[in-house]
Amino acid sequence: MTVAALSLIACSSSTPALSADSARQAVDEFYGWYVPIQKQTGNANMRAVHDRAALFSPELVAALRADSVASAASPGEVVGLDGDPFLNAQDACDRYSSAGVAELGNRFLVQVLGSGGCPEHTTADVTVEVTPANGNPVFTNFIYSPRDRDNLVSLLTYLDSTRRAKSKPQK
Repeated sequence: MTVAALSLIACSSSTPALSADSARQAVDEFYGWYVPIQKQTGNANMRAVHDRAALFSPELVAALRADSVASAASPGEVVGLDGDPFLNAQDACDRYSSAGVAELGNRFLVQVLGSGGCPEHTTADVTVEVTPANGNPVFTNFIYSPRDRDNLVSLLTYLDSTRRAKSKPQK
């Protein structure tokens, strides 16, 4: 076989693209694992980042870790996330499951709805942005409402910039 033929075979055997079903399944599996831990401990977001790091984009993992470190360094003050970033709630429902999936280019937006042990919800609590990485689903953001910048990435960026501004010496 020639080098050109081998190159053609290598290019044609790429990993499968992410589908709406696989994005939805990844979200449902994550929440099925996460919610019982969150309900038991009341603070499972960093455990999720540690135990399920491959599910999250490296940028999101880094921002969540930085936020956690900053919060731990200021125990008497709220300098980071106040509430669960994956549930968009302070008090969790008993279950969270996908309620719909939309495809936008190379990413999927999976709406998640809480139920049981909480007031009935008619709209999604959070929308998980899922993108493919080597054919696997990766969570890149958690969107809280359609409003601009009402999402986890923007919130973490804002909190980081606020902490940096407070740490600069005043003139």
